[in-house]
Order: sequence, then C-alpha cells, then structure tokens
Amino acid sequence: MFRLFLYFLALFCLAQSANIVRLVQAPIEILGFWRLLVSALILLPLAIFKGNLMAGYRHNPRLFFYSLLSGFFFFLHLWTFFYSAHHTSIAHCMIIYSVNPLFTAVGAWLFFREAVSWRLLAAYVLAFLGIYQLMGSQFSLLSIQGGGSGDWSALASAVFFVGYLLFGKKIRQSVANTSYSVVIYLTASLFFGATALLQNYQFTDYPTTTWLAIGASILLPTLLGHALFTYLMKFMNINLMTCGKLIEPAISSITAYFLFAESLNDNTVVAFFLMSTAIIILFYPVIRQSIVSRR
Repeated sequence: MFRLFLYFLALFCLAQSANIVRLVQAPIEILGFWRLLVSALILLPLAIFKGNLMAGYRHNPRLFFYSLLSGFFFFLHLWTFFYSAHHTSIAHCMIIYSVNPLFTAVGAWLFFREAVSWRLLAAYVLAFLGIYQLMGSQFSLLSIQGGGSGDWSALASAVFFVGYLLFGKKIRQSVANTSYSVVIYLTASLFFGATALLQNYQFTDYPTTTWLAIGASILLPTLLGHALFTYLMKFMNINLMTCGKLIEPAISSITAYFLFAESLNDNTVVAFFLMSTAIIILFYPVIRQSIVSRR
C-alpha cells in the first residue's frame, strides 16, 4: 500500500510540470538550464559516492556518445514541452503529449524489431482521432506558425521523448541510473544554456517568484516525480505504471483550473477518452496478465 501511495505521489508531481512552466516568469531556456544543472549537481555526489560515475562508460566508451545523444533528445523534448505549456492550454499540452507510448512502440519496432500487433494499429487510429479532436482546423502544416503551434509542439515533444528513451534503453543495461542521469541532465542543461546565450538572455536577474518556481520544477517533476517513478520500477509492472500515467492530464487540468482558471470543453474530454482508450488497448495483455497473477 505504501508503494501505491508513492506511485500516486510520483504521478501528482510529474503532472505539475506544465503548470510550473507556466508560472516561471523567465524564458524557457533559463528554466531548462537551471532546472537540469541543479538536478545534475544534486545527483553528482551520489554517483561519486557509489563509485559508479564513469564505471559503465569505461567498458564501452561508445555508450558515452549515446548518452550525449540521449541528452540532446531530452533537451529537444523539454524545450518543445515548455513551449507548448506557454502556447496552448495545459489540458491540450498534457493530453497530446500522453501519446508518447505509441511512438515508443513504433520506435521499438524500427530499432529493436519488436513485433507490431493489431493493438498498436488500433491504438494509433484512436490516438490520432483524439489529436484531431483537439486540434481540429489547426491540423494543417500551414497552421504551425498560428494558434496551433503549442499543440504541434506538444506532439513534437512526445516524438523527441521517444528518441531520449530509445537511446537510454541500451545505455541503462550497462550504466548506473545516477551516472546516466547526471550525464543527460548536464548535456541538456548545456544546450539550454547555449540557446539562452545565443538570444542574449540574462541568467540571474529574475524575481523571487521565478526562483521559487524553478525550485519547484527541480523538486517536484525532476527529483520527486522521476526519482520515485524510477525507484518503483523495481517493484511494479512498468506497463501498468505507464498506463497509470494517463491520469496526469486530469491532474494537470484540475490544477490549471485553480491556478489559471482554465476550463475543459467537450472536445478536450472526448480527446482524453480516445487517447486513454488507445493506451489501454496497447497495454491490455500485460495489464490483464498482471491482474490475473495477483489473484
């Protein structure tokens, strides 16, 4: 029961990411730089204390290059997610981003030759019906520069997240999680910092509320959310955990209602239902197997 409590705590913390991004009164590049740099510095002593900071990379230096690529995709994923949180509703951002397990399944088929089932095809049909329900007339390449840019950015964030996961899948077989996290956090923070420098942004001259929001982004989605989720992977079924993340858009939308007075319309509710059904269809066999094994 305690692990179940930790799981829902992790989901709640992860679901606050888009809302916290909206609260930060600073460019998204500054948010990304400080959030990931501080997170990496917090994890660095732990990796050094365990003596595994570079252990996995010494045996296979190529894995370090793959970690850098994973960090680059992590940067692209976060940048597009942050942009989406500022340019569309929190509900749209979180619901569209929630289709990332479908892209992950396709990536696993392309790069790891994992089988494609009818469930994947059916899930894709439902998921993109849901996306169309949300984006409507914006579903045109011509509208990317218009009002639909935030929705398109959420979709791009889901795709980039797959790149981060696929590179990380092979790396984590040989490299400790703390070591891998330090490398990708530092890599992504450097890309955020370089982007900020190119645009001549200030790195420190921001109000107290901005630093409090950045601190919340480090504590909630980065450390508590991701850290608890990673910890619970040792004890819970990963596919069930992934499906459980479908509750995140609902949690985010409730928070956005109180923080920003955002309300849900009928299209948003229908889209949420379609995408949730798509993910459940995709993972139904492992969900059923897990339920049966517990009896």
